[in-house]
Amino acid sequence: MTSAAAARIQPPVTESNEDDLAAQRFVLDLALQPLDRFDGFDRIEQIGGSALRYQLNFIAYALAMAQYTRTPAFTGYLAEAQRNAIRKMCDKRVWGYWATESLIGYARRETDPMRHANVMYTGYFGVMIGLYETLNADPSFDRPGSLTLRWSPNRVHEYDFARLGRAIRRNMLARANCPQYACEPHLIYPICNVFAYNTLVMHDRLHGTALTGDLVDRIRHSYLHDGWRLRNGRFIPGRLGPSITISRPVLGYDAGMVAWLNAMMPDLARGTWTTLRDRFIDFDGHDARLRGSARARVDLGNYNVVNGDGMTRIFVATAAAEMGETGLAAALVRSMHDRYRVEERNGARRFAGVSTVTNTHHALARFNRPDGLRDLILGTVPQEWRTGPILGEAPYPDVLVAKAVTDGSALDLVLRPGSGVKRVRLGLRRLVPHRGYRVTGATESMLAADESGEAVIEVDLGGRRDVRVTPA
Repeated sequence: MTSAAAARIQPPVTESNEDDLAAQRFVLDLALQPLDRFDGFDRIEQIGGSALRYQLNFIAYALAMAQYTRTPAFTGYLAEAQRNAIRKMCDKRVWGYWATESLIGYARRETDPMRHANVMYTGYFGVMIGLYETLNADPSFDRPGSLTLRWSPNRVHEYDFARLGRAIRRNMLARANCPQYACEPHLIYPICNVFAYNTLVMHDRLHGTALTGDLVDRIRHSYLHDGWRLRNGRFIPGRLGPSITISRPVLGYDAGMVAWLNAMMPDLARGTWTTLRDRFIDFDGHDARLRGSARARVDLGNYNVVNGDGMTRIFVATAAAEMGETGLAAALVRSMHDRYRVEERNGARRFAGVSTVTNTHHALARFNRPDGLRDLILGTVPQEWRTGPILGEAPYPDVLVAKAVTDGSALDLVLRPGSGVKRVRLGLRRLVPHRGYRVTGATESMLAADESGEAVIEVDLGGRRDVRVTPA
């Protein structure tokens, strides 16, 4: 789909309910803390599924999807939280593991986590930036050195979105007989490489580059002819090199492939989903059951082997939402409440005993919609959303933005209080300079934009509040 065609499509925007906002607050609270803090993150090790990087990845993905499907006309703290997650990826505590892995696995003294292999850092990182730039007119991460990785006072690795993309492309082209590259040394996982080529596709779309080339076609061919994808549509989770299989197909893994493969290979994603739906899921219209033993499933975010099927349920829920089965997705999310206690702190909710990765992925599942990831990766963003008025500033957690959308000239908001009854100030952006606007739902009924197209309004929040700003 061309960018022009995508811009003509009007994606649906719905209002977040109180449960959605409580799940989002958990993610926001993780991301909006100071950049050098990781309070509330799982801290077990930095090599496997519990690593900080994956928690940051899904913080960014969940918030991007919330912005896309609920509040495309709101930047403010929602965009700030995504930027923070991206910047935290540059903290040495997140990427410093690679020096040890590279030395042990490749006998290379390599402190740069992007130069050689390591798709588990580069691929996922790139998608964070691509989603953020798709929704926010912010070139921060395109500037040279904007992604600075400081190993020591004398050793610094400077990157930006383009250099990250070139590193991914270089690694994908490094092996003539396999267009995918390794996560842990010599171990190749298709799911990680899906993120890698989604990164290239987004960078090409956003910046007019040609990093992707024929890589998607080459990887598709490899899936079908090198045994990565079985005839029933299921995927080999990982191999040692391009040929030695180390694991049989896994339900949660296949569900992840469905969700993230849908952008570039929708037919393969649909085929895999059909197999999963027919063979592993029972759904009567209200309750959902995953076939097989829950005890065989592990939450890879905290290595819970006693009651670790929450991650699988959330991965399947995300795939179900992506494939248009919203009732099934909702049922799987509801099933989490039957299996895990819900903890609430200052209005933010999480499932107890479930990893931070799974909890942040839960928010992604809640905010996803049919073809949500596909449309976001492909840049299905109307021109009106790119040019119309936006809510650019709101105090968190005083204001919870449940809906924000523009038709190019007017701005519609649904707001809820996050810290009791109070009057709040909201900053509006991208108004027509010096133009007058009518306002409903605020303390003032009229406003005039300044020379920069900005204005401030005040709103009394005590419950759900509709605010509308229209040209006078």
